[in-house]
Order: sequence, then structure tokens, then C-alpha cells
Amino acid sequence: MKFGIKQLASETIIYGFSTIIGRFINWLLIPTLYVRTNAIDENGALGQILAFMAILLVLFTFGLETGFFRFSREGKQNDVFKTSVLLLTITSSLLIIFTFLFVPSLNNILADGKYLHSLYLAGIIIAIDAFLSIPFANLRLKNKAVKFATIKLINIGLLIFFNFLFLLIIPAIISKYQLSNKFVLLYNSYDNIFYIFLSNLIATISMIFFFIKDLRNIKGNFDFQIAKSMFKYCLPILIVGLTGMINQNSDRLMMPTLTESGGLTKTGLYTINFKIGVLMSLFTQAFRYAFEPYFFKIREKGKEGYAKIMEYFIFAGMLIFLGVTLFMDIINIIITDKYSDGNIIIPFILIGFLFYGIYYNLSLWYKLTDKTIWAIYFGVTGMIISIALNIILVPRIGIIGAALALFFGYFVMVIFSYLRGQKVFYVPYNLKRIGLYFVIGFIIYFIDKQIFIDILLLKYLIKIFFLAIYFVVFMKIEKLLLFNK
Repeated sequence: MKFGIKQLASETIIYGFSTIIGRFINWLLIPTLYVRTNAIDENGALGQILAFMAILLVLFTFGLETGFFRFSREGKQNDVFKTSVLLLTITSSLLIIFTFLFVPSLNNILADGKYLHSLYLAGIIIAIDAFLSIPFANLRLKNKAVKFATIKLINIGLLIFFNFLFLLIIPAIISKYQLSNKFVLLYNSYDNIFYIFLSNLIATISMIFFFIKDLRNIKGNFDFQIAKSMFKYCLPILIVGLTGMINQNSDRLMMPTLTESGGLTKTGLYTINFKIGVLMSLFTQAFRYAFEPYFFKIREKGKEGYAKIMEYFIFAGMLIFLGVTLFMDIINIIITDKYSDGNIIIPFILIGFLFYGIYYNLSLWYKLTDKTIWAIYFGVTGMIISIALNIILVPRIGIIGAALALFFGYFVMVIFSYLRGQKVFYVPYNLKRIGLYFVIGFIIYFIDKQIFIDILLLKYLIKIFFLAIYFVVFMKIEKLLLFNK
């Protein structure tokens, strides 16, 4: 196939195995383990802290991943790598210092002031994750997808193990044998949220050991001119990443204060159902890992390929949308009935994240033309819309208002980026075909909502049939054969 799409697809599958499958397993901790071990308001506090962490991670990574890919292609790859690593060493060290200085004050703002020790751990986790972003980016640049996937999966395995150890195994042992000693007193002095972050910290630290050899043997020199150029290039990317994360996480940060009563409880209800919609985000992130190095390598020669990739991406995203929404009753078994009232937000979250993925696809035009200043305009616009709609809608219609705010923030970013990008770096996107994929997907979704069948086997056979129809229609439109001849 032309344009290197097969290579892109194969790398997406490998990255997806570690990112989608790995994070899917990690993701399952919230709707399976956490809903059964934590109270709803505790999950609300967890969601609020995780939202704050996501924003800080973008801030302290500074968009250097993209800058690393951009400047590595111009030669001096060793200098670019060493410069990037040293920059993040400095910023991560500063973050740890800031954590111990300012967490006591931050604790009075977040999660009702009950989780001081968890916030300390959160700051250290972010510092390590930010530092490791360049070593991981270096693996992607060198097409070492298998090593990348292996490290990620080991991280996920450790995270799961320690979550079960701290939240289930140790409490079960204490309860069964009626233990009462200094260890038990120490263990009981911390809450579940602390042990969730402790598990995360242990798993995060473990990743450092895989890069010790690479970090010890860094070749090249710190280049001040490269650092200056990277900061200039990455600043707009940082802002769009930051505004994107604010767009994505402002709902859980603001919800406790925007609701009159039971703020953390409503945030918990929203957080658990939001996590279902995050499945779409996991797909787009796996795609991004392969797509970013790809479009920097292809550049001008790949415009038709970019257009075709967009079609495949939207088809796959709508397939995920249908897979989740058609089988919502099965998902409710996972998250339990006490969270099912929040199901109404899931379709909006899924489509919102799909549009964020579309926006990322469109972003190639300003990255390839070094017009990353436009990322600021789009990101700030989306952030303002999202925050404004949260403030307006959440007090009036509750959690559905937050989901709508997320969707419209990303939707507007897509429209603006497309209109401007086609003038600067034209890509022949087939809008009729893309629109058709959306229309067919939504028609199937609404038809399914009108069908009520008590016979479970027949009910699920019909749902599977609907998914098959969507897939067959895609194959027909794209004029592809299921098996290459």
C-alpha cells in the first residue's frame, strides 16, 4: 500500500498493544476495583487529583517530545537527545522542590483537603513521568516499538499488582487473621487514595531502570542554541497541549465548586462514566505515537496518504463509539448500578475524544510548516469554550453539561484548524466520505436505542450484526477486500 500506511498500521498495533491494551487493563482498575473499594466521593477526589496531574504533566513535559522529533531530523541527533534530557532533568527537579513547598497550600483547594500525602506522591510521579518522556520518544524515533511496548506493559503489570496488594490482599489478610500490630496500625493510618498513588509511584520508578544504560552512555553535548530553538518551537505546542488538557480535565476540577451540594459525589459519578469514554482517548493516543514520527518523515509527499489515514482513523473511532454504546448494559455490570445514572455522558465523551483525535490529525499542517503559533489560537479558543460552558451548564444540567462542554471545545478546534490548515498546507480530505462514516454510525446508534428485546442472545446478535454492517459498508466504500489477493 502507498504512503507507508502499512508500516504506520503495524506500528500503531504494537504501540496500541502497550498503550490501548495496557492502559485498558489499567483503566479497568477504576470501573472494577476502585468502584468496589472506594466510596463515590473518594472516586470523585481521585478524579479531581488525576485531572490536576494530567495538566501538570503537560506543563512540565513542555512539548519536548514533538520538538525532539522535529530537530532530530536535521542532524545532531545525539546533541538533541542530550539537550532534551538535561532540560527535563532540570524541570523535573524543580517540580519535586515545588511539590514539597506548595502541596500543603494546594491541599486546601483540592479534594476537600483530605489527601495531603497523596498529593506529595502525585508530584513525584509527574516529575518522573515528565523526565522519561524523552527516553520513550527516542525509542519511537528509532522504531523500537517492541521495547517501548515491553516497558509500558511491565509498568502496567506492576501498577495492577500493587493496587491489588494494597487495596485487597493486605486488608483481606488483616481481616482474616484479626491482626493488630505496628504494621497494621501504620497501614490503617493511610486511606485507599494514598495506596493508589503509592502503587503508581512504585510502577513509575520501575521504568527508570530500563533506561539507565542509555542515560549513562548519552553521546553528544548540551547545545544552548538547540535548546533555545526547541523552546521557541515547543512553546506553542506546550500551550495547545496545556489548553487541551484543561479542556479535557477542567470539568472534574471545577465540578465540586459548581454544584451546590455533594460536589465530590457528583464528580465521582462523572469520573467513573468519563473513564468509559476515555477508551476513545486511548485509541487516539496509540495512533499518535505512530503518526507523529510518520508525518515528519513523509512531509509533502504524503498528502494523499494523510487524507486516507484520516478516513481510516474516523472509521476506527466510530467503530469504537458503536462498540461501547451498543453494549452499554455490559459496561454497567463492570461499573455497578450505582454509577449507571451517569451513562448519559458517555456518547458525548466518546465523540468529544474522537474530535480531539481528528484535531491531532489536522495539526500536521502547522507542525510541518513551523507555524505552531496557530496551535495557541486553537487551543486557547477550545479552552475558553470548554471552561465557559462548564460554568454555564454544570450548575443548570449537571454532569451532562460537563460532557457537552468537552465536546464543543474540541469540535470548534477541529473546525478552525481545518479551515486555516487547508489554506496553508492543503490536504485532499474527502469530506463527503468522512461525513458518511459519521452519519451511518449515528443512524446505527439511534436505531439500536429504539430496539428493546428481552431475549439476550437475540439482543446481542442484533448488536453484533449492526457492527458488522458498519464494517462492511466501510469496506465497500473504500473498495477494499477483506483478504488481499
